[in-house]
Amino acid sequence: MVKKAFELLFKTEKGLYLVFCALTTGVSLVAFWLCFNAFSLSEDLSTFIKNLAGIVFAYFTNRAYVFKSESQKAERLKEALSFALSRIATLLLELFCLMPLFCDVLKLDANVATVVSSVIVIVLNYVLSKTLVFKKSK
Repeated sequence: MVKKAFELLFKTEKGLYLVFCALTTGVSLVAFWLCFNAFSLSEDLSTFIKNLAGIVFAYFTNRAYVFKSESQKAERLKEALSFALSRIATLLLELFCLMPLFCDVLKLDANVATVVSSVIVIVLNYVLSKTLVFKKSK
């Protein structure tokens, strides 16, 4: 059972995506904590830096370990920009569509709404990364 779970998490693309998703969350939270608590930056600036740190960490780990991108140097800027734009798009979707829908329209508790919207965003980020950002050349 443990061997099967290990293989699922560390030997499949979707498993690796979830592992690095969890690590990205950790990097984001540490970045926020450092900015807000250790450096006394504002909540807004700390949140911005948290998201930026998460996007940068996720790009490099997704590129190298999850999708194993073989893009050449000239293509990497386009790849990085499309990755960042897709992450910003899902962040905006969560902020302005999903959370208002779940909290204001469907009247879900904010804690439940954020879990549900996070799952949707994780799935969307995977699909966008797989189909738009790190798509394999034919």
